[in-house]
Amino acid sequence: MKELFNKYYNFIVIFLVILILIAFFDKVLAVGIILLTFLTLFTFFVLSKLGLRSKTLTQLLIIALIIHLGAVLFIYYFNFQPFSGGTGGYKNCHLIAVAISENLRQGNFSFQGVPFYERGSYPYRFYSLIIGVLYTISAPEMIIGQMFQVWLAVLGVIFVYLTIKESEKESETRVSANSPRPGSRITLSRWGFIIGLIVVFYPSYLFYGSLLLKDGLVTVLALAGLFFSLKIIKKFSWKNFIIFYLILAGLFNFRFYIGYALLFNFIFCWLILSNLNLKRRLVYAIIIIPLLGFLPEILLDQGFLGIDVFKSSFSEENVNFYQQEAYAPPEQIYPEIPDSTSSSASSTSLAPSTFLNIPEGYTSTWGRESVSLKENPYKFIINYSKYFSYILLGPFPWQFKKPSHFFVLLETIPWYLLFLFIIYGIYQAIKKRSKFALPIILFGLLVLGVITIFINNFGIITRIRVPAFISLLYLIPLGFKKND
Repeated sequence: MKELFNKYYNFIVIFLVILILIAFFDKVLAVGIILLTFLTLFTFFVLSKLGLRSKTLTQLLIIALIIHLGAVLFIYYFNFQPFSGGTGGYKNCHLIAVAISENLRQGNFSFQGVPFYERGSYPYRFYSLIIGVLYTISAPEMIIGQMFQVWLAVLGVIFVYLTIKESEKESETRVSANSPRPGSRITLSRWGFIIGLIVVFYPSYLFYGSLLLKDGLVTVLALAGLFFSLKIIKKFSWKNFIIFYLILAGLFNFRFYIGYALLFNFIFCWLILSNLNLKRRLVYAIIIIPLLGFLPEILLDQGFLGIDVFKSSFSEENVNFYQQEAYAPPEQIYPEIPDSTSSSASSTSLAPSTFLNIPEGYTSTWGRESVSLKENPYKFIINYSKYFSYILLGPFPWQFKKPSHFFVLLETIPWYLLFLFIIYGIYQAIKKRSKFALPIILFGLLVLGVITIFINNFGIITRIRVPAFISLLYLIPLGFKKND
């Protein structure tokens, strides 16, 4: 410990001086910096203990930390909200977290008086609980939760890097067998850094991941679940399966349809791609499929493998509701958020009525034509192919309704270029029969497919499709492996 202190003495002194200066101007920000520092150091410690830390990964994580921290500070202090007009779920999440924090500080471990918990209808209730705990041990200010978001972004980049390394391991045996040219493996070793860097600057991930939204946590869970599912497919391990199972349970609680995409992707790909022989695969399937299948019933009361929710959600009535009404409610007035330092910020000011008039910034919603598959299958396929192109490549410039929507071009234009490399990577993966590619492609298609069926609001789409887009980036290196 003493040697470590001496080694980083200058850095520690500089950090403390900067922290004192920050505290002089903004004490809450200083508390947030301390929280982020603790979480980051803990992350590096775990990586070192697992033998996963490397110079390349360390450089990538430092870049991710700086970029996402800068984004959080810019958004927080300049109130940069070009799309929602300063309203949205992140404010509700903060207010509910403050209410939870007030209860916890008073020794009240129930959710009595916390808005939406009593009704059980608020989709951010579990995430607000996490933020509320952070508020309890630090300060009930939004910047604290946003610092937690920075750490989640760092975790997401870690799993991106590790997943790319898994794809490299798949090819190393074939590469060595084919006598690679000098330097080819150096190129492979840099792909984790390159794709991780692309993810760091991914606009939607950078923006929404800097707000107090559950999307940052959902992305981390999805990427972590995909990583462990790939490891299990490659080589079954009960330890990895338990970790995957816990990640999947968390994902069901935060965004269940992403959880179903990961669940069905794993079951299908493991059954056809597992390294186990057929007999052992069937024996393991008898055990793990019921374990996975009952998870939606235990957590969400949705039946084995979610059969109940599929019966209800995919009915024509519900699909029409989501397509025609759910994302086009009337605009309403949003209440001001009280200053948490004032007396008006007590839990009594956070009555449920405070949350009932929530504005909906749905100006980026497009209209859908209701077409029955039975009555007109040709038109049904044409329409949904068009909608899928919106999800995969949109929004297109002619769909912009406000000048602020042109910010999206910062994402879509680079995405078109990257998508060409993804297509080439898929082609090479099929050509080389890569086991790594199928789970990635299927997961992306499942997530984007669900969005295509139910959602027609680009603001929500650009948030929800983040895990799918990031996972598709994993396919780019497959197009550049010349010696597989």
